[in-house]
Amino acid sequence: MTKIDPKCHTSHRSGIVCMTDPTSIQRVIAGKGGELPTPYGGVFEKGEDPLQRALDDYNRAEEHRIKFGKFASKPYIVIMRRATGLLIALTALSGVVAPDHPLTRPTLMLLLWIPLLTLSIGPALIAGERAMTAMVLRSSLWKQGAIVKGMSRDMMAEPGMGRIKTGLNDARKHNAIATAFAGFSIFLLVVAGGLETDSLAYNFVLLVTMASSLALSFHAIFTTDEIRRLGDRLPYLVLHSPTNHPTQLDTILGDLVFAHLDPDLSLSWGQWENQLSRSLLPGVDSMQARERILYLLHLNGRGDLSDEDTLGELKEFINSTSIKPLLLDEESEFNWKRLQRLIEHARAWRGEVFDLLDRLQNDLLSGSSSITQDDWRMDLALAPRSDDGTGHLFIALNNQTEENRHLRVEVIVPGGMPESQEHRFELTACPGPEGPVKIADKLLEDALDWMPRYLETGVILWIGISWGRKLRGIRNVQVILRDDDGVVMDSRIIRTEAYSGESNLAGRRLKRMLAARKTGETPLPSDLNVGVSA
Repeated sequence: MTKIDPKCHTSHRSGIVCMTDPTSIQRVIAGKGGELPTPYGGVFEKGEDPLQRALDDYNRAEEHRIKFGKFASKPYIVIMRRATGLLIALTALSGVVAPDHPLTRPTLMLLLWIPLLTLSIGPALIAGERAMTAMVLRSSLWKQGAIVKGMSRDMMAEPGMGRIKTGLNDARKHNAIATAFAGFSIFLLVVAGGLETDSLAYNFVLLVTMASSLALSFHAIFTTDEIRRLGDRLPYLVLHSPTNHPTQLDTILGDLVFAHLDPDLSLSWGQWENQLSRSLLPGVDSMQARERILYLLHLNGRGDLSDEDTLGELKEFINSTSIKPLLLDEESEFNWKRLQRLIEHARAWRGEVFDLLDRLQNDLLSGSSSITQDDWRMDLALAPRSDDGTGHLFIALNNQTEENRHLRVEVIVPGGMPESQEHRFELTACPGPEGPVKIADKLLEDALDWMPRYLETGVILWIGISWGRKLRGIRNVQVILRDDDGVVMDSRIIRTEAYSGESNLAGRRLKRMLAARKTGETPLPSDLNVGVSA
């Protein structure tokens, strides 16, 4: 029989409990000595962050979109997409003309056409689907503040996003149509392979195959530019159509570029401008510096300035140590080449604005009387053709006197809606040079100094004009410059050809935007001595 210590007592719940000291009694709690077991295994010890998972899915979608989109845009793939349908049609025709020849059997040619169709249509199909997935995920990440920490926005509610979504859906529709034509043609070739070559059904099936494959080829020809939009590093820029713009531009290049940015890039542009303001030398105005950067890169992209000369000009107002992260970072959305792309992209939309820049530069270089003698300089730009009954009139004004002045500009559009517009503003004084200047001069003020000054102190008006849809042909627009007393100081007439509906201008504009994209995809300037100050 077991002896029980008198200091111990029995309990019907916990068994035998021993006490050496009544004050040392402790309550036993189940599970307190260690951690509870994980009931679902080690995989579920830490919950997965849904935000991080969405970000990973977005990065994968972007990677696939760019990879397959660039592959689908390669010239030989585009040519293959155009030619495969025509070759299938020739195969079907040969099957009708020479049905008994062993090389014209439809089943034999399937071994060639299926891989070609897969290679020419498959990458574009994947790129289009992944582009839509990436846009949906990016919109969700914007709402959750994952793109820029602490900033939440509804990207799909921004002006212009509806058109961008429609553009992505159009690309998907084009891919679906091409897939349907290709699949139907292959199916008919399979059907023809099981028919007697001397039967009416055999010839009929091959004739239908010719029609569907020719439709595939013509569809590929008409949608070539749509395919080339895939795989863009800036996915929404080419799809975006600017809708809103200010009537009075603070600076012509900076505001023009910003007006043609898609909603997703517009926020990043503000962050780049903040980075620029922190990179400037003391005493340099940030707005004039931005305009000067864009103008220098515009001249560099056009071939008027070499990379070394452009860098030397940049060092005159940007800290040398800041040039590389500001303009020569490969991952930046606004580096040297991508800024040049944005300038060319804006030119694809509003090429007439760059005519204003060229005329101002030529007047400075030649010492024109409009610069050296006149108190006022007014220049107009209007596209030679205006589609869908609308046009964009640009008016550049400069006050070359010694005092700030108030002026009024009246725009008269006969038959327009409205027929007359009037704008009043104050024009800052900006006396011009006394004679011609050089485009670049290290000792004296040159055109690279005067151009940003003129563009900043002047006034650039961006005025939308429109006519009735039934009005077509050559239309006149009159611009009258008056002072505060109503005295006419200058009056000009400019012409444009108005169209009542859509023309081929949109197609030509798309080609120019795709050409601008090539500029943004070229390598950044190398072998530049960035670290040495000018």
